[in-house]
This record gives sequence, structure tokens and C-alpha cells, in this order.
Amino acid sequence: MLSNQAIAQVFADIADALEVIGENRFRLAAYRRASDTLAAQTTSLASLREQGLLTSLPNIGEASAAIIGELLDHGHSALADQLLEKVPPGLLQILRVPEIGPKTAARLFRDEGIQDLEALFAAAQDGRLAKIKGFGAKSAAKVLSALEAMQNQVLRLRLVDALPVAQALSATLAEIASISAVQVVGSTRRYQASVGDLNFVVASLDQAAAYAAIAELPQVAQATPSDNGLRLLLHNGMNAWIVAVAPEHWGSALVYWTGSTSHVAGLNQLAQAQNWQLDPLNFPDFADEAAVYAALGLEWIAPELREGWGEIALAQAQQLPKLLEQSAIISDVHWHTTWSDGSASLREMALAGIAKGYRYMAVADHSAYLGVTGGLDGERLLAQRAEINALNQQLAAEGHEFRLLQSCEVDILPDGSLALPDEVLATLDLVVASPHVALRQPRAESTARMLRAINHPLVTIIGHPTGRILNGRAGADYDMAQIIAAAAATGTVLEVNAGPERLDLDAPNVRAALAAGCNISINTDAHATAGFDNLFYGVVTARRGGASNQQVINTWDAEAVLALRQQKLQKLGLSSES
Repeated sequence: MLSNQAIAQVFADIADALEVIGENRFRLAAYRRASDTLAAQTTSLASLREQGLLTSLPNIGEASAAIIGELLDHGHSALADQLLEKVPPGLLQILRVPEIGPKTAARLFRDEGIQDLEALFAAAQDGRLAKIKGFGAKSAAKVLSALEAMQNQVLRLRLVDALPVAQALSATLAEIASISAVQVVGSTRRYQASVGDLNFVVASLDQAAAYAAIAELPQVAQATPSDNGLRLLLHNGMNAWIVAVAPEHWGSALVYWTGSTSHVAGLNQLAQAQNWQLDPLNFPDFADEAAVYAALGLEWIAPELREGWGEIALAQAQQLPKLLEQSAIISDVHWHTTWSDGSASLREMALAGIAKGYRYMAVADHSAYLGVTGGLDGERLLAQRAEINALNQQLAAEGHEFRLLQSCEVDILPDGSLALPDEVLATLDLVVASPHVALRQPRAESTARMLRAINHPLVTIIGHPTGRILNGRAGADYDMAQIIAAAAATGTVLEVNAGPERLDLDAPNVRAALAAGCNISINTDAHATAGFDNLFYGVVTARRGGASNQQVINTWDAEAVLALRQQKLQKLGLSSES
């Protein structure tokens, strides 16, 4: 019987095939939404069908439920079979290449006979692709680079995909009678941007009973005993590992299985001096984590910091940072509206921010450079400013103590110049400058490009500095030491983009930036009101880098943020009239 993940992939393949043959975009979008829904299900689809619950799932109607039934009963679907007669399976794999869209894939198949990744790779490697109309040497080189990256890429679960599943499974585990406590551990608890397996520790007086009950959970497709615990394959295709420990070993187990290898090794060096070790085969009795750290003469170390990046020495010196609290965030200064590529109006986004307790926000719609975003030029920014002014008056009349500022996400061009002229940038309250194109420049060229943007007197924030997409593309290759030093010297703020597909800057670079004296900004880059909910992922990324409240400009009041421009001009030895 097909797994949930395999069925979700069939729906994704149907959507891709429909796109290649030019089907109605609303129809293919429906199949994509159905695929996303099915991929997220941790309970067996077969079980849901038996209970008559398939159509209760979001985006699953009678037609989709019928396809699921076909796949469960026969392993294939009539619709998918019909489409695959028109679109070879290999062509669907070509659509996974970042540089190739459905129209290009269809043309490569129809005109050149390229119908799988192997044929595409050969054409890119031997120079044939560069000679095909619409490509050229540069585009062909990008395709070859993307194909090589796909070959070498080891995909991990994004935190945004793993964490909800881990939390739901934790809640289910907590309902088992033989289990008295549950904790997600490993890289998921440390909130790494991407994780491998989902790891859990449970406390139980009857570990055999606990394992037996876990193996029978509806989320579990397969359970395999291991040396330490139980390995699970979930119906959504994710892997999990669970270890049951005696309650008296709870603290030791949490510390051992939460921390990185380097962190635990550092703790064991201290423990060895006291003639004990954190050893899963012989855990010492500690009822909670604080007791473990206290026994080693350390302050309790937050899970996000347990990476072996010097946190043990800081704990010994009682100098651990007081980590950022999400409740301290009072603004978001990088998000989009229908003025560019967002799906909600200025008012809708402002009200969503007010509902989250924000005191002010800054809209940062795209500049007029990337045609796909419908970006703003000087004239449209002026019109947007008029709407912002009117909206601020309306919100004040409605009793909201809130202020909407105007920024713009301005493209950093390949040479480091900006997509809008200085006289336009000067009219804005803030400027977010971001790289979107030419992310594969050589290190010296990409570093020089970013340094030019950082040194621009009107740039307040560098948005998603590397441009990376998790499991999609690597970010720009910079000399980060130079980038961070320049940002610190000029007072330019570096963004932690909370978009769960970005989380850029990453935690190691946040740590380096803060150590150099930089301030950071955590923004959701939201394109709809729901996007503001992603703030959490930016906060935990900043916490992993050791950020405290005062180092994050989103905790400052509006006047302090607006003062950043004048402060930068002073650092650069310029006046506001320059």
C-alpha cells in the first residue's frame, strides 16, 4: 500500500504534468494544495479513508478522495496514468531544476528530445544546451551548476516542516498511559534551520509497554527496535527516533540528547573531573536539566545555545546572554502588499500587525527592477506614501496607537548599485536593500557588490543577506568577515529573514555579527497576513546566535529606528544634505 508521502507525490506529479501541457492554472493549483495537505498528514490515509474522513481534510474534495482511493487500492491512478502518457516521468524531474520552468521543459522535450535529468545533464555538459534557442552559455552554465548541486545535495527537513509534526507527535505520546513525560530533543529542540530525524525522549517506569504503545500509534507506518530506543517511519515519510528512560534519568537524558556532539563532549570533560559521565548506558540520576548543569558548576544553558560555540565557557563565567524574547518584538519592517507581489492591502497588513501588538511597522514593497514583482518606482512610491498617510489618520481616528512607516525592498544590482535613484530613496523612512539576482558571482565579486550596498548612505538594512533558499539554492559566496565588519563600521543593520524557507542570516553569522557590534532586524518578509506568524522562526534563529532584546531593532521604538539613517550618515562623515 502506498505511503502518504507517495500519494502526495502523485498529486504533485499531476500538477506538474498539467502545468507542462498548459492546463488551467486554477486546476493545477488545486492539485498542488491537495499534495501539500496530504504530505502533512501523519495519520495513515488508509485509516482516514476507513473512517470516512478524507474529505474533511483541507483541499481534499470528492474527486481528490477518489484518486486517493485508487492509489490505495491499486497503486496507480487513471488520471496520473493518462497524463504520464503525455508527459514522461523524467520530464517531471526536469521541473525540479531551479532554472527550468514548465514551458522550457516542454520545449526541451518537444524540440530537442530531452526527457530526463540524465539527458539534460549531458546536453549541458557537452555544450548542446548553450546552442538551444533561449539559453546561451550563461543560462546553460546555471543549469549545469543547478544539476550538480542537486546531485550533491543531502536534503534535510526544514524546521517549519519538522516542528509542527514533532509537536503533534509529542502531544500524542503524552497521552500514552505508560509515559509520564515527553520532550522533543536533538536539532529540532535546538531550532536548527533544517533537521534530520525527529528525536524524542520519554520518561516511563515501564519502557517495554511504552515502546509497544508507540509502535501502534496511527502516525506510525513502521517501528524498528534499535540499540537505544525505537526507530519509526511515519506515514508522512518522516523518520523519528524515540528513547524511553527512567524518570530519575530524565535530566541527564535531555541534556545528552538535546546538545550537539561538541556541547556534550564539553560537558563530559567537566563531568570527568568529578568521576562521572553523561553516558546513555549508565546515566547519572538527575531529575531535570538544571540539576545537571548545576552539578557541573554551570548556569542552565538554553537549548538553542547548545552547539559547542563557546556557551560552556560563558556559563562558567556566568556571562550567558539574556536571550531575546519574542514578546519584546514591537515591529516588522520588511513585508509586502498588493502594491507589489503581496496578496493583502496596506490596511489589511497593518491591522494584522496591530492584532499582534505591534506599535509600528514599515511596509517594504519591491522596487521596480524584478518585473515579476510589479515593483515600485518613484512615482508609485509617492502614491503609496499618500495612502500610508491617509491610513495612519484612519487608524488614529479608530483609536489605534500605531504608526505605519514607508520603506522599500530595493534590489541590489549585480555591481552593487541600487535599483532606485538616491533622490527616491531619500523620501523613504527606511531602506531595505536585498540581493535577488546574480547570486552565483565569484567570492571577490559578490563581496565587493555587497560592500558597495552596505556603504550606501541611505541603506538602513540588508535584507536576507545571502539570498539562500533552504533545500533550494545556496546563498551568495561572500567573505562574511568583511561583510560583517563593514556593517558594524557603518551602522548598517543585518536582517534575520524569518521566512522559513530562508532563515537568513543563519545563526553562526548572527553570532559573528553581534560579536562585531552589529544590530540585527528580524522581519517576516510576509506577502500575506498569515506570513506574520513566521516571526517565531526568525526569533529562534536570532536566539541561536545569542541575540538579546537590545540588539534587535524590532524591539526599539519607532523614533530610535528612524534615527538610524542620521547615525549612519554621521559614521560615514556625511550630512543629511549630502
